[in-house]
Amino acid sequence: MIKVSEEQYPIIKQFISSAPTFVYSILDRMIEGAVYSDTAAFQTLLFHTKSGIYYVYGDENKTSIDYQLAYCLQQAIEQQKRFTLFSYSEQWNTKIEQLLNNQLRKLERYTFTFDENIYNHREKHGESDYEVKFITEPLIKNSLEFDQTYYEEYWDSISNFLKNGFGFCLVHKEQIISEAVSIFKSNEYAEIDIMTDSNFRGQGLASSIAETFIDHCLVNQLKPCWDCDISNTGSIHLGTKLGFTTPQKYAIYTKSSPRGY
Repeated sequence: MIKVSEEQYPIIKQFISSAPTFVYSILDRMIEGAVYSDTAAFQTLLFHTKSGIYYVYGDENKTSIDYQLAYCLQQAIEQQKRFTLFSYSEQWNTKIEQLLNNQLRKLERYTFTFDENIYNHREKHGESDYEVKFITEPLIKNSLEFDQTYYEEYWDSISNFLKNGFGFCLVHKEQIISEAVSIFKSNEYAEIDIMTDSNFRGQGLASSIAETFIDHCLVNQLKPCWDCDISNTGSIHLGTKLGFTTPQKYAIYTKSSPRGY
């Protein structure tokens, strides 16, 4: 496969019909990554982030991708790095499992469609008793979940997140008790990642901070994105209340248990 130049990224954005948010983050050059294609016609594409998250798209019958996938997995194994491969079609699932099944485990997730009308007409959670703050570097240093390692993994660095991403948190006595941050973001999309301190769950804090995140998206003409494991009933329930509908199942393949995905 050939590496696609960044000058061709706008063409690929118009070419693909759907993809995980991190793909658009790469194409909008908000995070480090690369795109490979079988030909200049972009019939088969492989996207990957610097941290080792991959997505395959297009014609799964093209054999040129076989070597590239096997090579990327082997490099990840040898270098003890992450390998997480996204697939949005059963045809790709079959291809991946034929090529790499003995070395990977399969997980299933949902991606949802945001319905702004449902969101605007839902019963709002109301004002929180806790202070809402925009995520800054000092707050990142005090975060229990979304710490420096998190931002280096998904955003390459804290500074890049602060430049291109965003997030909010609820604070109680200088302690972060709930957060909603953009695990990935592009010019059009922002994918939400949520954490609530176990000592403060059951108070609706996740719903409250998610509303803050979504409202920020809408004001800034961003489409909020919600993904979760198919077994995560709590996340599915919360997302549904917030206007995320029509769950579509997809697969991820990983060589180990990744943090997040």
